[in-house]
Amino acid sequence: MENSKLKVLVSPISPFVEEKDGIYSGFEVELWEAIAREMRVNFEYEKHNFQEIIPMINKSEADIAFASITMNEKREELIDFSHPTFSSGLKILLSKNRGNIDINNSLKDFFKKGYKQFIKPLFYLLLIIFIFGNILFFLERDYGSISHSYFPGVFNATWVSMAVILKTTGNFFVYEVHSWAGRLVMVLAQIASLAALGLIVGSITSFLTSKKIKSIIEGPKDLKGKKVVTVEGTTSEYVLDTFGAIVIPVKNIEEAYEELKNNKVDALVFDSPVLEHYLLNGGNNWSELIGEEFDKQDYAFALPKITHIRKDVNLAILNIRENGVYNNIYKKYFGEKE
Repeated sequence: MENSKLKVLVSPISPFVEEKDGIYSGFEVELWEAIAREMRVNFEYEKHNFQEIIPMINKSEADIAFASITMNEKREELIDFSHPTFSSGLKILLSKNRGNIDINNSLKDFFKKGYKQFIKPLFYLLLIIFIFGNILFFLERDYGSISHSYFPGVFNATWVSMAVILKTTGNFFVYEVHSWAGRLVMVLAQIASLAALGLIVGSITSFLTSKKIKSIIEGPKDLKGKKVVTVEGTTSEYVLDTFGAIVIPVKNIEEAYEELKNNKVDALVFDSPVLEHYLLNGGNNWSELIGEEFDKQDYAFALPKITHIRKDVNLAILNIRENGVYNNIYKKYFGEKE
């Protein structure tokens, strides 16, 4: 196989595949190059979007591909895999600013559905003001401060009732209550209004508390109904569907980080080593991983169903594991194995 020249498909996904000015590096790049030395083959890289890789390998348009590709049954129907090269799983990335109240979104939610729980206590409060305004009108209309005619008089009395209930003083409160009966009515109005105001405050507290509880994400089961971004075409999409998440697929992981950073989604779910590497390289300034790793999976190199190199690739993988080369590459990117 010394004169062979293989076409190798890659898709940048740090720290497995990185590319700068046409030069490739990363864990899987170094792993493949060690394998290629074992096999004594020449090769050339060809960069593509992740979504293009499986279809191209399926059509035998390349000899081998890698981009932290997870082995699974669905893909096995289309392509072949080498021996596993890396064990991984999924993790949840959240913004550190998720606890802050988003006034804009809170107002939107309120006008869409939250207002319904305020209607009843607000109605009770207005009814109390109106009833006590009518009572006050009949008690105070002969004292001259309030109009003797019903409609302007009731308006005047209701104004006084509202001012007293809301404890408003100064220029706002322009009418004087003369009778002791009227003053007693105003005291009773204040007491009755406390119940309605308490219901309103309770509704506000309940609305904000329920929003906060619903926004809590501590593990994969909490993703149900949440907007979760991930890379299109990856196993994360399927897993998120099974948890009932609202999946927001994007072309690459960089776009996913931006979606989360700009508060367009509730969470980001992707392969744990990719997210851990991101945090170590500045992502921890604004984001954090939560919960345990879930949906354990293995990465492998993707190969066409009909290929003459699978056996040689697998033998090379076994060799570099036995001679320590694999461990040295692993240690360089992920530290000592636990």
